[in-house]
Amino acid sequence: MSRILKLVGIVAGALVVLVIVALVAVSLMVDPNDYKTEITEAVADATGRTLTLEGDLELEVFPRVRIAVGNATLSNAPGFGDAPFARIEGARLQLAILPLLMRRVEIGDASLGGLRLNLARNASGANNWQDLGGGSAEPAAADAPAAAEGGAPDIDFGVESLRITDAEVSWSDAGTGSDWVLTSFDLTASDFGLGESFPLSIDFNLAGAEVEVTVASTMQATLALAENAYRLDDLEVEIDGSGAGWPGGEGSATLRFDSFAADLDAETVELENLELEMLGLMINGTLSGRELLSDLALSGAIEIAEFDPQALIEVFDMQIETADPDVFRRASASAEFVYDSTQIGLRNMRFALDDSALLGSIGMQGETLRFDLDIDSINIDRYLPPAAEGDAASEESEGSVDEIDLPLEPLRTFSANGNLSLGETKFMNLTLTGAEFGLRAGNGRLRLTPTGNLYGGTIGGTIGIDVQGDSARFSLVQDLRDVDLNGLARDYLATEDLSGTGNVSLNLTADGSNLGVMRRALDGQASFELREGAWEGIDAWYELRRARAVVDRSPTPEREGEARTTFSNVSASGVVEDAVLTTNDFNATLPFMAVSGTGTVNLLNDEIDFEMTASLVDGPVLQSDPAMARMAGSTLPLNVGGTLGEPSILPDFGAIVSRRAQEAVDEAVEEERSEVQERVEEEREEVRDRLRERLRGLRDDD
Repeated sequence: MSRILKLVGIVAGALVVLVIVALVAVSLMVDPNDYKTEITEAVADATGRTLTLEGDLELEVFPRVRIAVGNATLSNAPGFGDAPFARIEGARLQLAILPLLMRRVEIGDASLGGLRLNLARNASGANNWQDLGGGSAEPAAADAPAAAEGGAPDIDFGVESLRITDAEVSWSDAGTGSDWVLTSFDLTASDFGLGESFPLSIDFNLAGAEVEVTVASTMQATLALAENAYRLDDLEVEIDGSGAGWPGGEGSATLRFDSFAADLDAETVELENLELEMLGLMINGTLSGRELLSDLALSGAIEIAEFDPQALIEVFDMQIETADPDVFRRASASAEFVYDSTQIGLRNMRFALDDSALLGSIGMQGETLRFDLDIDSINIDRYLPPAAEGDAASEESEGSVDEIDLPLEPLRTFSANGNLSLGETKFMNLTLTGAEFGLRAGNGRLRLTPTGNLYGGTIGGTIGIDVQGDSARFSLVQDLRDVDLNGLARDYLATEDLSGTGNVSLNLTADGSNLGVMRRALDGQASFELREGAWEGIDAWYELRRARAVVDRSPTPEREGEARTTFSNVSASGVVEDAVLTTNDFNATLPFMAVSGTGTVNLLNDEIDFEMTASLVDGPVLQSDPAMARMAGSTLPLNVGGTLGEPSILPDFGAIVSRRAQEAVDEAVEEERSEVQERVEEEREEVRDRLRERLRGLRDDD
């Protein structure tokens, strides 16, 4: 057996010697430059392009196969100009011979220098490389040997050094007018083999019409071709950008991650501990993917550390005017995300802005937006546009909704189903607590159903938007019940002079595309009722007594206590046209009179204008003034103006004077009538007396 093994060894050694001798002979006897013409003709036959080999071709076959190419160019496709499609200054490849016998590929040095590649697409959409493919590839034969079920052949592989230096790629798209140039592209890798980690660095510049970036990256890479698995570790990328297209004109960004692993056979990907620093943001995240090539599904998490949104707004040179200049100062965010063929969304989301925090989930399922969100507290007025000069809104209001235009086009196709909960919300200077906003939208139809607690009472109803052509129909059906008027008047009417409990019912519609225009065009029905309250600063009882004193020309009475008018009930209902409520059934019940009348209430600025009739009601209040007590049961005209928060109640002095004058005339006439009657009676008695005297004289004569 030893002799046989020895013989085999001698034969193998002899074969190796023969191979080495043959390779040396080839390197000494063959000059590759003699085959330039054959090479260029073969390229022309295969591609229709012209290959120009300007530099020398070099070939060494021992102890390593070494192939080198000098300057070379490949012509462009027809119709794309005279500039070459590709040019290189040189390329080199070294390959060890003996390891090939053991199914191991050992590349000593592979380098490409001075690549210039011109890629282009014309206005019709054709590009200048599609003719190089030679048509679609033929499918592999059914009995063709597979490389480990889609993996690479079972061979060992190693590279001592791989370098691409000073490469440049230009891209021109006639269809879009965009031009990009990739310059100074350098790639360096060393000491890598299949399944082994090796250092890799990539640097380049990328410039377009409005932006230029410089990228420098380092990482550890692992290639497992047999398993079709790839991995990058400890990646760090530095990016410096400038130009009009870079936010702020210039800046830098840093990207890092611990590891990125892709297994194409298993169709999975994992990204761990991503860090991105850019524009003052620090973003951390993870990513997992499955079914990459069939039914892609991704999941992961993202966290954005606290940052200054105002600084970010300034970087993008945006102009966002808000009622409160101190908003957009603090923000942070975190969420888990999910994506597959049926959905994309955020879960366990937390977004903080200034003093508010939002929790919940939001995402798209098919074409429908679905959400379940909760906000602890927010003052929306702070984020509205500033109230315009001369705006009818109260000066206390922090912003104006009149500047907001409805996004009609998005509303046409918007589909949604969700709920928003708010712990405490301030909007239009009103404070709402425990609010729920359900949203349903589809086919240009949106319905919002707000519920909640408003100043001790409740709010409920529906807000609707129906897109119709180039405008929208707005509808508002709202019911406010048992609302504390003091808090409502303080915040909405900017006065603390109104107290009591109130109900409001609204059924309004408006057409338009701007909220301000639509508010002013409100039509429909409205009603309100105020119970067991008072107007501070208004003393209707004193005003009545003072008016009576003016008419009677008697001394002005003294005011008793603070100016205050209490009521047990105030109500009205009617028709709304152009945001003005017109009512014919205003009624109010005060301790000393009952009031009824007609008038208007402006729903935009709360101005009121009423003509009323007061019926004085006998009771303790009326009886406290004897002069007024005599008027019990009589009626009195009243003019009411001002606003709901600060009404002015004035008796109709003209009517009172006319009435008193008529009463004086009637009294004078009555007195005159009495005096005449008395004189008539006296004359009658005198006539009777004279008649009696005469009759007595006649009897005496007889």
